[in-house]
Amino acid sequence: MARLAIGGTTEQRFEALYRSHYLNILAYCVRRLPRADAEDAAAEVFEVAWRRSAQVPDDDDALPWLYGVTRKVLSNQLRRRRRAHRLRQRVGGLAMSSAETPEVYLLQSIENQKLIDALEKLSGVDKEILKLATWEKLSHQAIARILGISESAVGKRMSRARARLAKELERIENRRNLLVPRLTRKEG
Repeated sequence: MARLAIGGTTEQRFEALYRSHYLNILAYCVRRLPRADAEDAAAEVFEVAWRRSAQVPDDDDALPWLYGVTRKVLSNQLRRRRRAHRLRQRVGGLAMSSAETPEVYLLQSIENQKLIDALEKLSGVDKEILKLATWEKLSHQAIARILGISESAVGKRMSRARARLAKELERIENRRNLLVPRLTRKEG
């Protein structure tokens, strides 16, 4: 990862920030939104970074700060999408199709359907903490900064989220075993 210039002009710092972290932020957004929306969200994150350039930390602290901004941008986009969806329903338009959600794209590309089903059963907080740790490969310290909680709270929440995920996987497997008839050969 390129180090951000501590000195230099605001423009130089911003360019270094953008070059160093744009692809990480875009990837974070793509895993949560359709591609076109993800690109808009990433652009919005860097617009915030430009406006708040004096608050952007240097070096290793910049990416977690950007992830925190990204979470807020995505949250705002989700609220806007829900409002637009409700408005379309009120005026008789078509409801948002499930094909527009990032989960559908993810389901199409991941082999382990049971894991995705189990993940979807978790709360938003559990899902987010697991995604930050596995998809974004962030440390507990970075996750703590992003979520605004202590590192020990991250560890506890991560442990509980993994336990809940394991429990959901077990439920899905048990349900699947009940639905799939057992094939037995008649001995004869």
